Amino acid sequence: MKEKIKNAFEALGFELEELDDFGCKFQYEGSNYLWMYCDNDDEFLNISLPGVLDLEKVDEMLFYKLMDHLNGTLKYVKVNMLHDSMWFFYERELTGDEDLERIIPRMISHLYHAMDMLHKGIEKRSADDNDDSTTSTSDVVEVEDAEIISDDNNQD
Repeated sequence: MKEKIKNAFEALGFELEELDDFGCKFQYEGSNYLWMYCDNDDEFLNISLPGVLDLEKVDEMLFYKLMDHLNGTLKYVKVNMLHDSMWFFYERELTGDEDLERIIPRMISHLYHAMDMLHKGIEKRSADDNDDSTTSTSDVVEVEDAEIISDDNNQD
């Protein structure tokens, strides 16, 4: 299955860069993504968007509130902290008959949308803090709701 996944990435035009026993790095829209393969589970597809927000660059409470809100809002994408930064993961079980050239772009699209939601949430918070210094917004984190992307075959 690993070779089938690799071939699908290449057929889609992605240039995979092998990382030591970790997976492969590829770029999309200026961001580095990781295809993290699991040698002991061929039917597991994991694409991640690493380091989307460093803990040291924002207030710690805001970091965790954003993470919590995104986890509760996003479908399919999991948000975790790894090495003091926020990472997005999209994981999927494969049965062997999937159209990987259709599935992989959808996975990447969901991760890209999650990053967009994160940035809009941070921008809104920053604007709120600058616009209204008399009202505390430290307990409010607004991130727009996730857009539902329809899937004709309901494979996500």
